[in-house]
Amino acid sequence: MTRAEKIDLIRSRPQLSVATLSADMGNQNAALQTLQENDVNLLHFDVMDGNIWPNITVGSPFVAGLKTDLLKDVHLLINKPKQHIEAFAKAGADLISFSVEYTAHIDDTLARISAHEDIVRGVSLNPGTAVSFIKNYLDQIDYVLLLGVGPYSGKELFLDDLPAKIEALLALKPDLLICIDGGVNKDTIAQIAAMKPHFVVSGSAIFNNEDPVENLRFFNDTLAS
Repeated sequence: MTRAEKIDLIRSRPQLSVATLSADMGNQNAALQTLQENDVNLLHFDVMDGNIWPNITVGSPFVAGLKTDLLKDVHLLINKPKQHIEAFAKAGADLISFSVEYTAHIDDTLARISAHEDIVRGVSLNPGTAVSFIKNYLDQIDYVLLLGVGPYSGKELFLDDLPAKIEALLALKPDLLICIDGGVNKDTIAQIAAMKPHFVVSGSAIFNNEDPVENLRFFNDTLAS
């Protein structure tokens, strides 16, 4: 699938991008099958190295190891992400976004993603980061991932700040894809859906020891309403 085809798929309706790290790590294939059977097109990977965010999660070998037709949506929440673009591209990433706050050379990092013509190019913004921070790079960006929580904000949510950011971004680039990540759960999904993002990231709210199929149905129905 080309980058343009992937963008068209995401734009076709509000999408869920689901992380499976909260599912059974010993049986990821079952989680992938659940997603594929329940109208999910995007598989999300939060890549953390413990330097910026306190957690350490997964790397490119894990991304490569999951065999699936789902689009692999890789979010690099790491220091110096440009050094790792090639590894994740080889691992089969379909979308790559990175935290601009921890990137000394944003243009170079975007260029490294753009060198792979089939990868959808993204950046993420922490709650305290202004839209103007990426204004000069928008011609190289296909989507912006807006975080509803920050690396050091604990469980504090900043969802009320997002509508103004979305409006500002679309004023600068009307065809930009918007993603919302962080604090997405059953209590907040209606508020988030009203912001009309193109896709929304969730993980623990799907695989939370309840019924993931029912959770997926609830999220998809709310996004579509």
